[in-house]
Amino acid sequence: MKGRAFGMIGLAIFVASATVLAIVFARWRSAADAFDRANAEFMAVQQQVDDILSLQAGLDTQRIATAGSRADALAQMADTLAAAGLPGSAMRSVEEQSDVAVGDASLRRQTLRLSLTRTTPHDLGRFLAQLERTHPEWGVFRIKFARPRRGDGNHYEVVLTLARVYDSYVRSQGVSRP
Repeated sequence: MKGRAFGMIGLAIFVASATVLAIVFARWRSAADAFDRANAEFMAVQQQVDDILSLQAGLDTQRIATAGSRADALAQMADTLAAAGLPGSAMRSVEEQSDVAVGDASLRRQTLRLSLTRTTPHDLGRFLAQLERTHPEWGVFRIKFARPRRGDGNHYEVVLTLARVYDSYVRSQGVSRP
């Protein structure tokens, strides 16, 4: 009887051990599957990050100017007006609002206020489209319309606030940035 009791106890221990091992294996398999899914998702996100960084690098090179002089900005605005088919007299004034450091030690942001006179919404649209095509480094942050007087048709006085980031290292050294 004593041998039979030990046999039953041994069998019970074996069944309990097998049950515990089956549960542990099932949990391990579930964790391994979750790890594989998480790893695949991580790889997909990593690829998306790489794609975004690649696109951003291309955008940054197009959107960072190599010069920040007021004369350069004035010439760009005049050229853009002419290319958009607006007369030079449409530009009433260009005022530099600020020139401040941005993040990186050599990057600076130049902000201008450009005043256009007797401009129709269509003319403004042509100007803005031309500015985006030829000088994508300039961003428009504010547009203010004012009607100069009654009976002036669809013409407005327009004040644009524009800004661009430029690399002052290139400007001061006369070379490309390392």
